[in-house]
Amino acid sequence: MHTTFQTLAFPDEWRERIAGLHAANYPDRTLSPTRRIPIRRLNALLRVAAPDLISAATYTSVRDGDPWLYAKTACPPPVLRTLFNAWLYDLARRDIAKPLVVPTIKALDAADLQWRPEKIDLLECTTSDGGTAVPKARLYTLLTDAIAWQIAQHSARDPYTHEGGQLKFRQVAANPSADGAELVSWPPLTYQAKGKNPRTWLYSAYLRIALRTVPFDPRPRLHVNVGVRRWTSNAVRPKGLNAASVYLLSANPFAAGASVPDKFAVARVQWNPRIDALSWVNSGPEQMLSRLNIIAKLPDAAELGRQSDLWLPERDGVTAAVVYHTTMQGSHDVGTGIMPAERRRLLAWVEGVVAPHFELAEPLHKVPGIKRAGTTFTKLTPIPRSNSGKLPEADYEAKLAQARATRRSETAANARLRRQRLAEVTGTEGLTVALLDQPSRTMRTLLLDTVEELLDLPPRTTADTDTWTWNVDGFTLTVRARVLSNLGGPLGSGSTPRKGAQHDAAVTTRRDQVAAALTTWGREQGGAADAALVVLEGREKFRRRTTDPKFAIRLGCADAGAVSQFISPEKDGEDATAEHRAEATWLDLFRQVGMRFVPEARGLDIPDGLNQIAFWIVKRRRDDTNTRKLFIPVAVLIRPGNPCVMGRAKGMPGWVPYPQLLKHLAGYHEPDMPRTEQEQIAAVAAFVRSTLNALRADHTLVVVDAQNIRNRLPSMQNTHLEAERIQFADGVSQPVATYGERMRLVRIGGNDRMETPQAWAAQPDSTGISSGLWYDAQHLDLDTTRVFYSTVEKPVTHNKIGVELAKLTPHHTKIEPKLDASDEQEVKERDHFNPGSAAWNPELLQFTVVAKPEDETSLLWAAFLHQQRSCFDDYTSALGVPLILHLATLTTRYALPTEDDEADDEDEGSPQAPADPEAAAEADDEDDLDLEL
Repeated sequence: MHTTFQTLAFPDEWRERIAGLHAANYPDRTLSPTRRIPIRRLNALLRVAAPDLISAATYTSVRDGDPWLYAKTACPPPVLRTLFNAWLYDLARRDIAKPLVVPTIKALDAADLQWRPEKIDLLECTTSDGGTAVPKARLYTLLTDAIAWQIAQHSARDPYTHEGGQLKFRQVAANPSADGAELVSWPPLTYQAKGKNPRTWLYSAYLRIALRTVPFDPRPRLHVNVGVRRWTSNAVRPKGLNAASVYLLSANPFAAGASVPDKFAVARVQWNPRIDALSWVNSGPEQMLSRLNIIAKLPDAAELGRQSDLWLPERDGVTAAVVYHTTMQGSHDVGTGIMPAERRRLLAWVEGVVAPHFELAEPLHKVPGIKRAGTTFTKLTPIPRSNSGKLPEADYEAKLAQARATRRSETAANARLRRQRLAEVTGTEGLTVALLDQPSRTMRTLLLDTVEELLDLPPRTTADTDTWTWNVDGFTLTVRARVLSNLGGPLGSGSTPRKGAQHDAAVTTRRDQVAAALTTWGREQGGAADAALVVLEGREKFRRRTTDPKFAIRLGCADAGAVSQFISPEKDGEDATAEHRAEATWLDLFRQVGMRFVPEARGLDIPDGLNQIAFWIVKRRRDDTNTRKLFIPVAVLIRPGNPCVMGRAKGMPGWVPYPQLLKHLAGYHEPDMPRTEQEQIAAVAAFVRSTLNALRADHTLVVVDAQNIRNRLPSMQNTHLEAERIQFADGVSQPVATYGERMRLVRIGGNDRMETPQAWAAQPDSTGISSGLWYDAQHLDLDTTRVFYSTVEKPVTHNKIGVELAKLTPHHTKIEPKLDASDEQEVKERDHFNPGSAAWNPELLQFTVVAKPEDETSLLWAAFLHQQRSCFDDYTSALGVPLILHLATLTTRYALPTEDDEADDEDEGSPQAPADPEAAAEADDEDDLDLEL
């Protein structure tokens, strides 16, 4: 499959001079000889000014001669030179570098900027030493863009159709950071929600295409995701300094001299507090869009923010659609996601478009005989919801009463088991909880009632001192209630703290106040609290991100020796979720104290005394609420016979109880923290080695998260994976058994960046959602494969969503008549079209068994980790990852400046959160430039 592209590389002379200009920003730093020039902001400019160009990288090396830009039709060199000049001004971010811009521009010979045709094999691929496909790096962008272009061209002639509905797709300007291609259906679809004040909501289907590989498999594959892209209407207000993407079409090019593009251009807007309105990113007087006079051709950002659908479908020759994200103020009545039946129909259409070069992969096969993990708790007796058996009324009432009595007994027995586990963790001193409530105290009674039920405690007695103590079977729980008062108010003492030093100072002030208050209360009551349960207003109450006090309160609690858990107050009116939230809050708090119910392996020959350990890198970037970067590897351990989960972090001499690790991470800052890529790789290698060496004699299962660790433990990348081996910073590949003959290593990967597919077992005549353990039976043997996939059942919160739900076109299914119906009975149809419903799809989790003892199978450890997702003693739904890795990921909550527990829409692009131009640009530098300090 060959295609001819026009290609453009940085001329060698240009590279050296541009690198020198960029280096002038950092006179106090010694640059690596392999230094790279950050071009991410230039790529962002091209997405607006020349969207049909394809950039194949987010940086360019000083000594890299490969092409950087590709196009079907060459962009005129004078246009490119103008864009480059604007970028060079942007590259000189500090005053010390600005005098070098004009000399640099004059020194760059425009004649060196020449397009060259190149015939490219879009399927060019080699194989790694471990047997994994290694596509040519540029194909991750070029192949997917070519497929997207093919789909767009085909849909213009032959759209996707179903039951009279029709979708045509338009390509979106390539984003090299996203590592793939995107199309959206256009024109947008409309949905009018029912209600007293119905509104029309706009949305589109999207197709995302990514080139991916599977460990130890020489065949690359394309992953195609289908979803919903929701567009804003009326006012637009991103959260904090988050940026929102704007998709643009124009009858005239935005850059002078360029051609009218086929693709959507993409620009970004963000809230500008100085003018109290939206403004275009990179639109200041000295910034790129302004230098190129592109701002004059874009919609007025402030007006777009007040009424974003004014440019839909078109106004003054320009179409502008603002992407909705859940972090924005206000909701969107179109639900997220696509259900399997509609996805199957769209993928079948795509398959017809890309044939004969590509075909749908064979469905994965479910591994037979995998049992569900065992539980400690007794399964609760179901309560009959109706008299389905048509019993006499008296008999039905008696049956109902018996079921309720049995369930109460089972619930109490389970609560006693939970209390016993908590007692094993807290010891003879018991657990003391500081309950910090709102002045209304609306949650206090509910929280106290809930903990009595969760732990089977006797009813409390009234206490004028707002302190309650229970002593039951050797376990002591003390709850001290206090009013949170001003400690829960916005940061800044009435004014909004600016990002940076002002916000740091506000956090420190509130942190010290909380720590002092908890310490004083503990001294007055005869002992410090072990945990704090904080009733705090939700994010929506703090309009500016820098005023949210949650993280400052968490830091203050940790300084006072307490882990912390937050719950929002009861909502106005009847709050149907309050009881569930109260129960979940207490259970989360117990888990932070270190209590854990580990799922029991069933039907698996797991060795006795197995240690489970997960490595995780806690990373924090500078943004509008944090001025300090953080990089620290941690490990979490479940050790048989130890009632408390253990943990350790870089710099700790050994294992400590889990809550101690969390408090250690709260506000952690290391002056000599590793900053460069090589320093961080070395730090991770040293930490992993020392941790594994201490477990050499034990049966140990090591788990790592692919997306989290692979950039700092490169041997966990697909390209470098080798069975039974691991490689650290010194570049020497060695057997995993070097760290113990009983050592197992499993890498877990999810669907971040589309690394696992949305659909994996599609059948031509049926559609469904199935939980289980899966493998590729077409090409691999169950006894020898090392790659498995895990899915879990639908959570109870989504039980009413059917697989036939449709949002993109009308869709009906026949309702089969009852068996005893007459022949004349009319066949009815069920209408499944409902864009207002949110879809749910299980994530396909990939388990790669990198290493294991020779006498064991990979299936054993894949099945074990699959069962470790079913922690139903502790959670109402299955976990997103196995328990040990779940615990490791939660450590991030104590290190991040905000508890980012708001899940991204599966169908929305993650919001960009740039700080001011210089800070955002410097963040780009530190990602894209290998600096030696």
